[in-house]
Amino acid sequence: MKTITYSLFLLVLLTFSSCKTSFTEDDRNKLVDLQKQMSQQGFEFEADVVIPFNTQALNNVANDLLIRTGNNVSRIDVQGDHYSLKIAEQESEFALPFYGERRMSGGYGTDTGFNFIADIKNIKSSINEKKGYLSYEFTTRNDAETLDVELQIYQPNNVRLSINSSHRTFMKYEGRLKWLEVEEE
Repeated sequence: MKTITYSLFLLVLLTFSSCKTSFTEDDRNKLVDLQKQMSQQGFEFEADVVIPFNTQALNNVANDLLIRTGNNVSRIDVQGDHYSLKIAEQESEFALPFYGERRMSGGYGTDTGFNFIADIKNIKSSINEKKGYLSYEFTTRNDAETLDVELQIYQPNNVRLSINSSHRTFMKYEGRLKWLEVEEE
């Protein structure tokens, strides 16, 4: 019995130790270079997929509308629709759709998506070596709400954007980065 218990323990230990990601020094250097470039040059996040926060109300409405397009309420394909977030210097330009619930009123006749230009504050950039991505976070505000934004950059073509709004449900997007052209004087 001891042999079986010991063998089982050893098997479980080997299984968990083999699941560790292989984040190399080369991967770290690529993210450090990307971090430097982001601090020096403007960039644009282009959304390919929208991942709304699922609530029962959203499920009831959205599944009926989305089922005809091949999408579902958990993953909406927006590739080619030109939804983006541009960041240059200390300013952000949002042009992103919103699928979810508004928790506090924003007034009637207002735009339902994230469509505004605003200054950004509290920029933080750090490398998460355990999960293998570069985190780029900031806070911004439009006329009615405050947004906490995080870009998780695994590679320039594999980026996750999370937006936590003070007035709406949480939203996630998946897409890629593009560098903005540097204007020569």
